[in-house]
Amino acid sequence: MPNLLYLNTENTNSLPNSILKSNVDRDKIKTGIAHIGLSNFHRAHQAYYMHELIEQHQELNFGICGIDLLESDRKIYNILKDQDGLYTLITKKANGTIDYKIISSIIEYFYGPENPLAAIERLARPDIKIISLTIAEDGYHLNETTGEFNLTHPQVKEDSLSKFNPKTVFGYLTQVFNLRKERGLPGCTILSCDNIQANGDTVKKSFFNYVEKTTPSLLPWLQENTSFPNSMVDRITTVTSAKDIELFKETYNIYDQWPVVSEPFSKWIIEDNFISGKPDWEKIDIQFVKDIEPFENAKLRILNAGHSILGILGTLNGYKYVHEVANDEDFIFFLENYIKTEVTPSLQNTEQQNLKAYKKEVIDRFKNPHINDSLSRICKESSSKIPIFVFPTLLKQLSNQESIAHATFVMAAWCKYYDGVDDYGKTFDITDNLSNQLIRTAALSQQNPQLFLENNSLFKDLVHHDLFKERFEYYLSKLRSLPIKECLVLMNTGKL
Repeated sequence: MPNLLYLNTENTNSLPNSILKSNVDRDKIKTGIAHIGLSNFHRAHQAYYMHELIEQHQELNFGICGIDLLESDRKIYNILKDQDGLYTLITKKANGTIDYKIISSIIEYFYGPENPLAAIERLARPDIKIISLTIAEDGYHLNETTGEFNLTHPQVKEDSLSKFNPKTVFGYLTQVFNLRKERGLPGCTILSCDNIQANGDTVKKSFFNYVEKTTPSLLPWLQENTSFPNSMVDRITTVTSAKDIELFKETYNIYDQWPVVSEPFSKWIIEDNFISGKPDWEKIDIQFVKDIEPFENAKLRILNAGHSILGILGTLNGYKYVHEVANDEDFIFFLENYIKTEVTPSLQNTEQQNLKAYKKEVIDRFKNPHINDSLSRICKESSSKIPIFVFPTLLKQLSNQESIAHATFVMAAWCKYYDGVDDYGKTFDITDNLSNQLIRTAALSQQNPQLFLENNSLFKDLVHHDLFKERFEYYLSKLRSLPIKECLVLMNTGKL
């Protein structure tokens, strides 16, 4: 066996398979995008798209400068530094075929906690036309109850005392745009790629609230020199396992310390609102629209809600992975009925033919047995997901006086989930910022089911609907007296 090749620029000339080699001279790529948060999802989605544009269409002006801001990001920063920004995208198809592609679009990288001023200076340079973000829900510092920007968050308060050693993305951006303003440089586009509703509007509101509190003199300049397009991102990306690393090593004799594992499907739809130009993303099937809302609603209420529903129901049945639940006819029949009878009527502004195809596609994606997407990952921070993914469908159905059976059943199952025990008596871990409150109110619901709803401001308007409260109590009593599997059979046959 030949000597093992460590993935880096020097070794790319020795790669054994031409499929893995890029046909682009990386020295010719110029930075045009700075991306904050080099998550697995970013590397499977946005960085992948830029790689495709660079490789297929010789787009050399929008290479990526990766910037990580969290102490927990040190590992990925060190690995990308060792590997010159290179990493492998592992795509697992439902038929068992695995594709490997070395992604080369990340050409610079900075680590904020190590040198915040260097990261700020790099973001302030005028060659950066787009600052994109995958910082997850926590990075927006929204109040968990109201959804508004949390000005009292400890990191936000700390930023106000140490402006040049910021802890939040907004602290960094404030200093970046202060420098641009002082130097007479242009602004740029802030492009959120996070899986939150109206992500561009959300980051704009949070950022402007932060600036209004900390540096109000900057706000008029920002309003004239920045833009915040909403975007819809879609690709299932799971945790990389040691087996994935070893299989790549055995197949190509290459050691990549942190490849990314993803499904074949990928979608990116963006509102066309760029203040300083953008790459020719249309060439690689990225779609630009005037209004993202219909596409976003379909994705959040079908794919994201579907994921959470399978996660909660499957966990109660002792399943560990999404594909296990999705290949159980009782569970998937329930989900399909939920989408058909309750979600679809709430998506009246979405083109129905495309919606029908998307629904089938989503179910097929869930069934892919090779992704090994864990239910624990899906259920993580469910208190920030369920209100976004399921509540809009439930409220729309209530306002139209239509069926709420499946959505209300899910709410009851979500309450039971916080008992922390499956139907086989095995405990499971709950990871949620509101876990203490929800576990407590779930326990109280054993005596009075309404306490789970009334003690949680999460439920807002839902607690004013008597029909919802009555059905919630009914379903919760059934779920606490029968296994989830039996309840689903009764639901699916119209007997519950």
